[in-house]
Amino acid sequence: MLERLHPSVALKVDDLIILDHDEVKKFLSENQKLIKDITFTDHHFFHMNYGYNSLGNPIKISYKDNLIQRIIIKTRDYPEKRLKLVIAYDGSNYHGWQIQDDLSTIQGILSQKISEVNNKPILIQGASRTDAQVHANQQVVHFDDESNLTETEWLRYLNHQLPEDILVESVEKMHPLFHSRYDVYEKEYVYQIKLGDKSPFLINYSWNQEYLDFIKLDDQLKKTVGTYDFTSFAKGTKGDNTRTIYQAGYKIHDDMLKIYISGNGFLRYMVRLIIMHVIKYATNKTDIDILDVIKEKSRKHTKEIAPAQGLYLNKINY
Repeated sequence: MLERLHPSVALKVDDLIILDHDEVKKFLSENQKLIKDITFTDHHFFHMNYGYNSLGNPIKISYKDNLIQRIIIKTRDYPEKRLKLVIAYDGSNYHGWQIQDDLSTIQGILSQKISEVNNKPILIQGASRTDAQVHANQQVVHFDDESNLTETEWLRYLNHQLPEDILVESVEKMHPLFHSRYDVYEKEYVYQIKLGDKSPFLINYSWNQEYLDFIKLDDQLKKTVGTYDFTSFAKGTKGDNTRTIYQAGYKIHDDMLKIYISGNGFLRYMVRLIIMHVIKYATNKTDIDILDVIKEKSRKHTKEIAPAQGLYLNKINY
């Protein structure tokens, strides 16, 4: 293991954090029992392995360029039962994902139902924070469970107690260090556009556009692929605004256009701001190339935002 450390490797053991490569290597050399005889679980994802060392301590290892980039070890205070939920929801009647006082949110309702079973306040963690009226085909959450319910019993209970516009698709026991947000490798969003005439049945689930130039649309979407500073496509975000978009494209079925964008993470309103720009470009309402907008690192040309109801959190990959 010591020979496979990435130059930017970081180590966390309980409350101890080491960020320097040489210091990480030195610490592990002096405490080899922490990385001795690791037994990995079946939860092997794109860039993350979970397991237990010879002492029975949970360990999580992430990789970059086939080298070890992050090592997290807990010797104490780790949960006995961490559950992962895969859920879907219609966001039309909610003020977004994140819990808010006196407002109905997805996180708030789920946390309430889970807390009632555990007889203590439990705030569930989600892979992504969707805005008000944004939907999810696949959202992933986790929480630490102290009840005696099995996964099957949790699935049955939650789907009986939750409103009909929230569905729990699966419940799975995970490794103690699994984290629905921090362990994400890829998020995929879909934006749905109704072409041609408006439909009264789709006003809460799509954005209507009568005409689009698909060559221009494809050109702008493909240019977003790569690693950029997306300050021009973020609202109220400070700090590091660099993100990587892996894929961007679209599919058409009958009169429904679906735009797909996947990446390692997204800034606040980033997807909806990108959608607004590419649609304006494809409807000849702007001739500014998206790469020029990105280079500006300002909101000068991205003051408008696409409607929330057309956006879906589509897939979470680990």
